[in-house]
Order: sequence, then C-alpha cells, then structure tokens
Amino acid sequence: MEFEFLIDGAPRRISLDEREGTLRFSEGESVVEASVRRVSGSELRVSHGGRTFRVHLVRDGSRTFVSVDGREFTIVTAPAETARPRDGEERTPEGSLRVKAPMPGKVIKLGVREGERVRRNQTLVIVEAMKMENEIQTSIDGVVRKVHVSVGDVVDADRILAEIEPKET
Repeated sequence: MEFEFLIDGAPRRISLDEREGTLRFSEGESVVEASVRRVSGSELRVSHGGRTFRVHLVRDGSRTFVSVDGREFTIVTAPAETARPRDGEERTPEGSLRVKAPMPGKVIKLGVREGERVRRNQTLVIVEAMKMENEIQTSIDGVVRKVHVSVGDVVDADRILAEIEPKET
C-alpha cells in the first residue's frame, strides 16, 4: 500500500508491506523493516535493529500526533476530496484560492514564501490564539501567489493570510 501525507508540514510518500509478521516501510531508496505490536489503543511497541521503541498516537481529526521515545511528530492525512475549498477559504474571480484566518490571533510563523510551490494540506501560516498554535493549511496543490501577513501581525477572523494559484493539470 502507498500512503501520501505530511509530517510536520513536509510532504512524504511511503509504501507499506507486511511480510511474515514484519512491516516493511519504503520511502524512495530507504527501506526499514520492523515488528509492530499494539500495547493499547494508543500505544505501539516497535522493534527494529535490536532496539525497541514505544510509540504513542493521538488522533485529532485529520491530524495524528505521534511520540516516539520523546520525539514528537504531527502527521496530516490528506482528505478524500481534493480541490474543494474548506471553511475559511474562498476562490477569487481569477481562480486562485484565498486562505483566511479562522479565528483572531497572532501570526507566529510563516511556513511559505511567495512563489513557493505548495501541496495540499501544507502549513502556510501558524496563528496563535488563546495560547494554542493553529496550523493554517491549503486545500490545493499550487504556487503561493501572495502572502498577506508577517510574523507578529495580529489578525482578525476572516483576514486573508495567503493566496494560492492552483497547480495546472
């Protein structure tokens, strides 16, 4: 099986095969074989290369928070629908996508620059609201046409953060 997702905002594509009780993970030329045992609903025990790792998983909608021996990752699964705007997004008459702030807050990180290619579910901006970091992502593949905010800006709900030009098919 092949999977495509984002880990901490970076696109990844892996293949997963099961052979005689061992899982084989492949990404490009890299291959890892490991045995995996479920300890509880949110904990796995993974054995690889003579070492055993505890893996904790917590799901939140399309995101899964993963902790592997103290290292933490966020995995975002791509939704089945592709180019449909999400809440907080709108199409311009020219066809680009305007990504808006879903809530008031402060911009604490920009994940992209103008002219950069982006993939669906890639984090564009992180907005802090009520001491929570909210990753604002795009629902389409494309190119960043314009970034409307800077780090430190205080934004209201529905303020345009960025515009994405759709990838031509």
